[in-house]
Amino acid sequence: MTAALVLSVVAGAVLTYLGLLPGALVAASGEITRWALSLLLVWIGYDIGRDRAALRRLFTADRYALLVPVGTVLGTLAGGWCAAWVTGLGTRQALAVSAGFGWYSLSAVLIADAGLPDLGSVAFLANVLRELLAIGLIPVVARRLGPYVAVAPGGATTMDTTLPLIERYAGDAAALVGFVNGFALSALVPLLVPLLLGAGS
Repeated sequence: MTAALVLSVVAGAVLTYLGLLPGALVAASGEITRWALSLLLVWIGYDIGRDRAALRRLFTADRYALLVPVGTVLGTLAGGWCAAWVTGLGTRQALAVSAGFGWYSLSAVLIADAGLPDLGSVAFLANVLRELLAIGLIPVVARRLGPYVAVAPGGATTMDTTLPLIERYAGDAAALVGFVNGFALSALVPLLVPLLLGAGS
């Protein structure tokens, strides 16, 4: 799935560069993006609402279920702040990219829709890379540093993509914490990214 998304982005860039996309499609791209984003958010709300068992687990988790998301958010934003110094991005822009928490599809669209398509591409690649790194890191971190620490690398993906890995290598208790972590971070992405972008660079 990740490879297909990356290839789609590359194909879109190449087709646009070569002038092979219809002019009407290019002109309507902003409106299409806004509608796609709205549909994505509605679908996410539906997906969360229909899983009543998951919502019950959300409210019966232990104290680690709240500590891990807080630590993940603080650690991720601290990493984004450090990245601003290395990359030359504005601090708020780097924080907005990091606030995607691994949710590459939504964060990239939010940033591009704010009039920053280049930064949206950066967000897409950075958050895809986070997910790929998490897949490799979760087994190692679970073994070396403990089950709950293994939740953090996955960010928002611990509610879906990386949840099976957490369950396998860190155990059922960590999987519950992972679900809560992913739920909380997924809810924060559409709030934090526009907030940070709106705050200036």
